[in-house]
Amino acid sequence: MKRCPQCLFLYPDSDEKCDFDQTPLEVVDDSALESATRPKKRRLALPVVAAIALVLGGFLVALYYSFSQRSQEASAAPERPAYVQPTPAPSVVVPSPTPSPVPSPSPSPSAAPSPKATPSISTAHTRATSDPVSTSGPGMGTRQGAKPVIMLTSGGKIEADEVWRTKDGVWYRRNGIVTLLKRGQVKNIVTR
Repeated sequence: MKRCPQCLFLYPDSDEKCDFDQTPLEVVDDSALESATRPKKRRLALPVVAAIALVLGGFLVALYYSFSQRSQEASAAPERPAYVQPTPAPSVVVPSPTPSPVPSPSPSPSAAPSPKATPSISTAHTRATSDPVSTSGPGMGTRQGAKPVIMLTSGGKIEADEVWRTKDGVWYRRNGIVTLLKRGQVKNIVTR
C-alpha cells in the first residue's frame, strides 16, 4: 500500500501520485497501516464522559427543583409577628340617666354606641406589658424639658425624645419613630 505524505490518504500500489494534491506517494509497510486503521481507545472515553455528564446534570436539576420547592413552601407559610403589643380598649363614657320631665317620643330605646376595636400594632419590643416604658434611668436627669442624648461609640450623638434600655439594646423615640441601637453602639446616655 502507498500513502500520501500530505493528506495521509491510502492508495493501491499501482498509483504514483495523490489524486488531490499531486504529491508523490510513499510506500507504507503493513504494521504502520494497522496502527493507522486500528480504532483508538480515546473514542471509547467519549461516551463514558457523556454518560457521566448526563447523570451529573440530572442530579443538579433534581437538586435545584427540591430547593425551589422548599423556598416556595417557606414563602407561602404565613409569618407570625414576633410580638403584638396589646392595646387597651377605648373607654366609653356613658352619661348616667337623668329623669326626664317629657316622655320620649320614640317607643324603642336607643342603644349606646358600641366601642370599636382598634387594630393591634406589631412592634419589636420584647416586653409583654402595656405599661408605659420608663425613660429615666442612671445618668438621666428629671429636669422639665430636658432631652436625652445618646452618645455613640463612633463619636456621634443622637438627640431623642425618649430613651430606654432592654435586653436587646437601647431603644429611642425621635419625632414619633422608634429605633433600636445595639448595646455595642451606645457609649453613654446623658440629659441636656
